[in-house]
This record gives sequence, structure tokens and C-alpha cells, in this order.
Amino acid sequence: MTYRIRTVCLLLCGLTRDLAAQTPPPSVKSVRTAPGVIVRLDRVVDSSPSPFGLSNIFFAPPSPEIQRAMRTGEGWTGIEIADIVEGDGLKSIYAARFKLPGTDQMQYVVDTAGNLDFAHGQSLTFQPWPHIEVANLSLDVHTTRGTHRRISYQVSRSDDGYTYARITEYLTGRMQVDGKDYAVKVRSSYRDHPFYGPGPGTVFLIDLDRNGEMAEKPSVTLNGAPAAAEQVMARTPFMLGEKAWEIADVDSMGSRLVIRRTKTRVAAVESFKAPQIVARTLSGRSYRLSKQQGVVLVEFWSVNCGFCEKARPAANDLADAERGTPFTWLAIARENDRVEIERFLVAHPMNATVALNDSSAWATYDRTGVTPFFVVVDSKGIIRFRAAGASAIDAVAAKVKMLSPVVR
Repeated sequence: MTYRIRTVCLLLCGLTRDLAAQTPPPSVKSVRTAPGVIVRLDRVVDSSPSPFGLSNIFFAPPSPEIQRAMRTGEGWTGIEIADIVEGDGLKSIYAARFKLPGTDQMQYVVDTAGNLDFAHGQSLTFQPWPHIEVANLSLDVHTTRGTHRRISYQVSRSDDGYTYARITEYLTGRMQVDGKDYAVKVRSSYRDHPFYGPGPGTVFLIDLDRNGEMAEKPSVTLNGAPAAAEQVMARTPFMLGEKAWEIADVDSMGSRLVIRRTKTRVAAVESFKAPQIVARTLSGRSYRLSKQQGVVLVEFWSVNCGFCEKARPAANDLADAERGTPFTWLAIARENDRVEIERFLVAHPMNATVALNDSSAWATYDRTGVTPFFVVVDSKGIIRFRAAGASAIDAVAAKVKMLSPVVR
């Protein structure tokens, strides 16, 4: 595991970003039933280094307003601060770094109560790990509405010179559905989401294949088979056995999760009918997903996406390998300027059916606009795989080959 991460985008886009942040509520035709299954959740603290939920924090001299309000120790010099919890409805919590008199060693203190009292804040003690130092602490997080909770937190210093933070707690539970037992894990997406909820700030994982592990991201197994991420989105359908379910709610303190049956059949997630895509190609023709006979790889990409370019050689190789089959690689650009796209393709050829920006497709499949984002649709129009990031292309290709009629 490496922590040589230059920015949050490198972590989230270059590897595999949380699918909850990528996929919007699906195109739905459903009738929902209630009540559902209640899952009791227990809190677990993971104090070891982890990339999940990790994001950068940036130190800078305090503004005059904050400087007047904060309390510091005697003789502190070179004081810089960084918000470690900040967001709508939250009272900000800051970390400060500084030097003590007579030393060049940087010290760190966190205003754990959110009152800018660094003089009485918690001093951080960093423990060494490969390529990173980690300090664990607890924070009292308050909302502007008056609610609060205490959370386990982590501040990390990487040997690349950057500083990171994350919430170190997660929730676990088990649920019984149709006589089968499924493990559940719930965690915060980012350091600025200390309260849980049915939105992109919370990640939901279910051991869908009941193999004792919950995959955070797509991968390729040792025998070359594609393995999907086992992340589901709140109020978005997922399959347990032959039945469709959805996460109905989770309370803000993380004590219980509620799932319920749904009759949704069309949704931009695995095992459901793919919502229609009607896109205008560079040739001027209209492409309709519902008219495609074979396997379709839909990619959402941009001419300005370096990670798309990293995935491009493998995607071109896949298209070459599927030549002669009813396979289509539909690459829907973020851009809508035909000349700009064509100029880019001269230097960066794609063996794809390239389409101009289609706002409806992006809103349905990739609302947050992460690129590259891949969706594999089988010959019956069912979504069989979704993945994001350049590192996912091997798993995507493995899934296409599994669905392909080509004898290998």
C-alpha cells in the first residue's frame, strides 16, 4: 500500500473512487414497500493507515479573524492552521502546526472541541508506518443545530510532504434475508462527513456473494475473473438473490440501517436494465443503447483526463480483441465541441464509437463527472459491471471478455 498521493484527485480518480459518489439515483420505475429489515450496527475503530475516506488537509497562516479568536501557547512561532472537519451544518475543527522556542521541530495540536483553543488542544503523537506517520485522536463534532457526537479520527504525515486526515470509525452489522446471512459495513466517505445519512457522504458495503469479504473496489481475481465492488447506494436498488432491495435509511449516529424491498427494474447499477442512452456520435449519427445487439462498454471520458489516457491502451487492445463480434465501445465525451474532440483523437486514437457530450447520460450514469467511468452492458441490455479510474480497466476488460461470444 502506498501513500505517495499528490492530491485527493489522485487517490479518488486515479485509483477507484467510491461508487456512491459517482452514481446518482437511477432512472426508476418502481413501487416500494415498507416496512423493511432493520440492521443493528456496531461501531469499530481502525487506527491503522488506510486510504479509505482519506483526504488532504492544507496548512496556511490563519486569517486575521481566526487569529484574533484563537488561543495559542507562549512563544509559538510559524503558526499555520488547517480545517480537518468543515462543511454545511458543521462547526469547523482546526489543526495547528508551529515551532516551540529553541527548536525547529514542527509540533501539531488539534482544537478537538472546535473552539480555536489550541493552547489546551490535543497534542498529536505520530507513530511511524512505511511511508507515513499516523496520529490517532478523538474529536467532539458539533452541528450548527446543536447535535454532537464523538468520533475517532486520524491525522497522517506522508513522506511526500503532504498531510492527510480521515475518520477512523466504521459500522458493522449482519442481516438475514430469505434465510441467508449477509454482512454489512458502513463508513464515512470523507473526513468532512462525521454523521451518517442516505447520501454520498456515507458508503454502504454488503457482502453480496457471502464470501466473508466486502470488496471496496472492482478487481481481477488470481484466475483472471472480474470481481465487482460490493458497494451499494442508498435508495438505489441492489440484488440479494433473485430479489431487489434498497437501503431506505440510516440514522445519523449510525446505530441502525433499514433496507426494504423494491420493484425497480431499470437502474444504472449492476443486475438491472440499463437506462436508455441516446447519443450523437462524431459522424453525426444517433446512437441508441437499446438498439445494440451485443456487449456494450460505455465509457465517460474527457480530453483533459490524464487517467483516461492511462486506460486508453488497454481499452484499445480490448476493442481489437473483440473485432468481428457485436461489441461496441461507446465513449461519451464530457466535451461538446466536435473540432476539439477530433483534434484530440488525431494524436490519441480510440477504437471506439465516440459521442459528443450527452447531459442525460452523464446525469443518469455519472452525475459527479468522475472520469474515466466504465459501464458494461450485456447483449440483453442488463448492466453487468461498473468501475471508475484507470486502474479498473483490467477488471472491465475481463468482464467484457467473459460476456463475449468469442472462443478464447
